[in-house]
Amino acid sequence: MPFKQPMLARPLKAGFVLEPESYAVEEKFDGHRITCEITSGATNLFTNKQITAWSRYGNQRVLPTHILEALCKMPDGHYDGELLVPGKRSYGVTELVNSPDLTYFIFDILEFGNGDLTPLDYDERRSLLTKIIPSGQSPIQLAASTLVNTWDEIYALRDMIWARDGEGLILKRRAAPYQIGKRSKDFIKIKALRSAVLTVTGFIPGKGLINDRGPFATIILHDDDGNATAVKTRNDAECRKLEAEAKASTGVHPAIGRKLAIEYQERTPDGNYRHPRFDHWI
Repeated sequence: MPFKQPMLARPLKAGFVLEPESYAVEEKFDGHRITCEITSGATNLFTNKQITAWSRYGNQRVLPTHILEALCKMPDGHYDGELLVPGKRSYGVTELVNSPDLTYFIFDILEFGNGDLTPLDYDERRSLLTKIIPSGQSPIQLAASTLVNTWDEIYALRDMIWARDGEGLILKRRAAPYQIGKRSKDFIKIKALRSAVLTVTGFIPGKGLINDRGPFATIILHDDDGNATAVKTRNDAECRKLEAEAKASTGVHPAIGRKLAIEYQERTPDGNYRHPRFDHWI
């Protein structure tokens, strides 16, 4: 089975309507997205199972021994989940000292044996996972899922996760199929965001082969302490506006030195902005 690009969630947008009896929520984990394939008949160190793991972008990943051993006890299939160190940030995944504590939280299944499960709805895929993944202390865990009907229920779960410094929630439509490689409107992410105002110091051109957003696709920013970050320009119209400003300028681009407000998840210990995104010009 080849790599299958995982399904992604969209940010919560204003005007979103919560339909009763239609959604479940899961925690949005702060780790490394990992899909893995388990196949029989290929011998490795533990059993006649072959485990292949990929990052979100299709790079093969080497999993620690204790997770491989646990995966070898599971049925053949293609699973989607998050590799993390409970209670730590995503950058803790690559710190060697945390390796024994790494846990693989599974939240979806794409194939079971040789059967394609992606057309099935979330409830059906979830029901199968509850039968496959044993409960108890194991480096393989089934992500908790809660049915919700009101925003009060969602906010209560969100606040509980934020109180222990978790990242947020994923709101999942129970009738949703698994859309490989798609950012689906059926999966909605709810995260805590912070804001900051930084100074524009430059631009990075786009790399799109199908949709080229031009020389101003990404904006380089610095804060007052010299920390740098970059955000994608909000949309194509914004790119065209910056391009027109550049053509009209006889010297330095007029946006250089301008203030831009961004949203971000948190600051890392070395001062970087995690998951920054364009908000608005000041």
